[in-house]
Amino acid sequence: MEKTKQYKIEGAILDIPMHWDEHSQKYLEDYSLLIENPAYTPEGRPILLTIEDACRYSEPADDDPSSIDCGSCRYYRQISGTLLGVCHNGKMRSGPEPAQSETSVKKEETT
Repeated sequence: MEKTKQYKIEGAILDIPMHWDEHSQKYLEDYSLLIENPAYTPEGRPILLTIEDACRYSEPADDDPSSIDCGSCRYYRQISGTLLGVCHNGKMRSGPEPAQSETSVKKEETT
């Protein structure tokens, strides 16, 4: 069984694979599947890595025009404890049926 770390992000559940890194001697998150197959929240908002290149709709959060990644955009909401976050720019939302990632994205059950 492959080691994974689970995140609950705005109603979506992501299982991120982990891999053993010989240099650091610890498990690290492997975001390669998420990069290849983007994931979305149930509302259609993209779940992205902080370090991804900013899109054409980005706006710097701190009025620094040299900002070039999602983490520095005013629409990006960082998730604590991970490199993941959600884009809240309405222009980046997917249609009514957001695509699912091979990263094992599930809708969070509410009770």
